[in-house]
Amino acid sequence: MNKSVESIPFFEVISMEKEISNTSPYDENFLDCFRTLWQFGDWESLANMDCNILKYHQDRAKLALLVAAGHIQRGNMAEGKQFIRLAQDWGCNKKLLSQILIAGVHNSLGRLAVLTGQQSRAFKHFERSIETCVPGCTVPLITQSRIGKQLAILGLSSNLLELMIEAKDNIKEIPTYSSPSSIGLTESIETLKKQYAELSLQLKKQSDDLIIVRTFLESSFKREILNATKQIEAFIGVQGYFNSGELPNLSTEKHSWPVSPDFALYLIELLESNDYDLIIEFGSGISTVIMAKTLAKIADHKSNSKVKIVSFEHLQQYYNQTLASLKKTGLVDAVQLIHSPLLPYLASNGNTYSYYSCQKVLEDLSKTYSIASLRVFVLVDGPPASTGKHARYPAMPAVLTHFRGAHIDILLDDYIRDDEKEIVQLWKTELLDNDYSFIVTERKLEKEAYLISIGSSKTNK
Repeated sequence: MNKSVESIPFFEVISMEKEISNTSPYDENFLDCFRTLWQFGDWESLANMDCNILKYHQDRAKLALLVAAGHIQRGNMAEGKQFIRLAQDWGCNKKLLSQILIAGVHNSLGRLAVLTGQQSRAFKHFERSIETCVPGCTVPLITQSRIGKQLAILGLSSNLLELMIEAKDNIKEIPTYSSPSSIGLTESIETLKKQYAELSLQLKKQSDDLIIVRTFLESSFKREILNATKQIEAFIGVQGYFNSGELPNLSTEKHSWPVSPDFALYLIELLESNDYDLIIEFGSGISTVIMAKTLAKIADHKSNSKVKIVSFEHLQQYYNQTLASLKKTGLVDAVQLIHSPLLPYLASNGNTYSYYSCQKVLEDLSKTYSIASLRVFVLVDGPPASTGKHARYPAMPAVLTHFRGAHIDILLDDYIRDDEKEIVQLWKTELLDNDYSFIVTERKLEKEAYLISIGSSKTNK
């Protein structure tokens, strides 16, 4: 087993399978045996290897790949695929996998060229098959040994090897040598053509399989993350119940906080760091409760804090749910919750949208404040995207109609969606066209958020 490739007589390679079967799985020469069988093209010996011999060896991935090459060259495509998958599962290098498969294609093309009388082309294919995986000065000797073995497999005379060597640098092709049986020759050609076609399909299938595996892993990873998130939310809900006696506003069946926790935290930060006089919300829910509870906390340490919350909700079901949550937390008097069905809204851009019937309420609100010193916070979390294209666009023009001159912060949720990104561009264009000063802030949250502060700066960004 310590012999070099050059010193191994061809007849010894034929019997090498027996030597391998008696070798310890941890023998450092085990892989060399397989490599030699592959180099000389002893596909039968490779294909007859038992998977159990391989699985405990430290080079099992490479061993499985060489066994796969043996099966493919013998036309056993199903077994070849199994050993390729096994090699991949055992961590086979992608580059090595590609090299072995490409070398196999060249070997098949070489055999086909031999049978069709293209001796020079055949020699080049066999040589390229060896070069792909065994670069170096040993290529010529191994190539000749490989050709001799392939000729024997095809049932052709070994004398053809000398003619191929002579013809390898000659452009003119050597005349075709007939097989002992013309029927056998035709069958061999058709078999090799079919094998080459199947190998091409195998390469494509391998690529498709990798895509399927990647998709599966991504799906599994996402599923595990969602499950972990659900468990964390449930734990927080239980802890919150024992601390306050309040049931959490979430579903125990799935990850379904009505607002993402990171968005809720950002919302609290904005309310804590800004002295708003008025909060307007389009689309009620747990966000309404969060703002009401936050303002109640702020009022504990700010004696002059008196902020009004007005929330518009178009669906009766969600209106009832929000109202029940406010009652449960004792904050029903802290919010002016209004059931506002969607009605046609003609915007200044000439388009008509389905939007909350809020104009009269906003007009009456504006009359109760001194606009010049007013600080307004607007949360845009409705209506849903299914309402129509740019469904949330009317929020800004509706507020500006009645509160122009006030400091207005508009926070748009779900900025991760293309529709919301387009809405922001429409808003910015409208502000620039009407000489408003504003600054913007984009927050990379779970569903992303976008804040436009109007009147807080003379710089447009």
